[in-house]
Amino acid sequence: MKSIKKIIGQIHLWLGLISGLVVFVVSITGALYAFQEEFDNVSKPEFLYVNDFGNHQRLAPSVLLANFKKAYPKEKVNQLRLKTIPENAAALVITQKKKVIAMNPFTGKIHGERRLDRDFMTIVVQIHINLLLGHIGEEIIKWNTLIFFVMLLSGLYLWFPSKRNQLKSAFKMKWNATRKRLNYDLHNVWGFYFLWILLPITLTGLFWVFDSVPEAIYKITNTKMTYNKKVNSVYQPHAPKASIDSLFGIVSTYGNYASANIQLPKDSIGNYRFVMRYPYRWVRKQNTFIFDQYTGKLLNQDLYENFTTADKIRVSNYDIHTGRMFGFIGKFLALFAGLFGASLPITGFYIWWGKRRKKTHSTQTNRITIPRIKPTDFVVK
Repeated sequence: MKSIKKIIGQIHLWLGLISGLVVFVVSITGALYAFQEEFDNVSKPEFLYVNDFGNHQRLAPSVLLANFKKAYPKEKVNQLRLKTIPENAAALVITQKKKVIAMNPFTGKIHGERRLDRDFMTIVVQIHINLLLGHIGEEIIKWNTLIFFVMLLSGLYLWFPSKRNQLKSAFKMKWNATRKRLNYDLHNVWGFYFLWILLPITLTGLFWVFDSVPEAIYKITNTKMTYNKKVNSVYQPHAPKASIDSLFGIVSTYGNYASANIQLPKDSIGNYRFVMRYPYRWVRKQNTFIFDQYTGKLLNQDLYENFTTADKIRVSNYDIHTGRMFGFIGKFLALFAGLFGASLPITGFYIWWGKRRKKTHSTQTNRITIPRIKPTDFVVK
């Protein structure tokens, strides 16, 4: 058992030394993102909300897009985001050039413009998912997430006391101990408590970066994965595009939406994609519709009323990862877990460095000193 623990300890050590810097960065950015909504509401309320409600009738998507086109004739729209909760939320138009234009959904007036690549929280998220290194960064984060998951499990194994009389001390900090012991307890004792928050956060991260994870969940639950089905419009060079208002009318019959994300076709075979979200408590209520851009034919739909267990896990992944599923308390737990996760490489490094120094000092102390013999020592006096 001691040899197994030693091997796992070495794995835990070297994985920590290899991934420590990335763990620190990802944990800090994850902690910040837990309160992304609150930060945006405080930092740019005049951009996200409106005061003029006009005649209290929301304009049709086509009217909003037409007003946008007048002001930005050379910009191509990627998405139109609408919200009914809160009622005074602005409509947001996102362009292919990473601009976000805020519009009044009741009057159609444009009242703000921002760039995604200069938005603080957008940059935080990009650091979190790819370290601002594109595809290379995504691969680094992908494998680092797996490494961190292995470290959490190996850390739990190393924490578990080998003797029963050590169990009590494994759960308690020694506040009156030396600095070295405090650092050790912070890494191990508090590591045990935060483990149960960091594990689901890491597992939901694995869900995003490894396609095999959601596929495995669908296989385990013996259900078919339909949400990721790839469909394209049939290109018709001379045909007009389907009416976005007509399509929006169809998806609006499924209930009063809280938010609507309308993705416009990116090219000649792209589709109209409507992601409609509704008020919910635990499992996200979300319907997704994909329409042919020319005929308006429904190509695929993903309705929350038909969600399987695997589907519910899938749509809950984001809320679990960010702590939003459990409201303000969940966000605070995600914040503190992120900050503590950032401390693990630091406290772990000092534990290793302290042992290394102790070992070096012990080797020097126990070294046998051979006296130097001089020729005069053989002279008989």
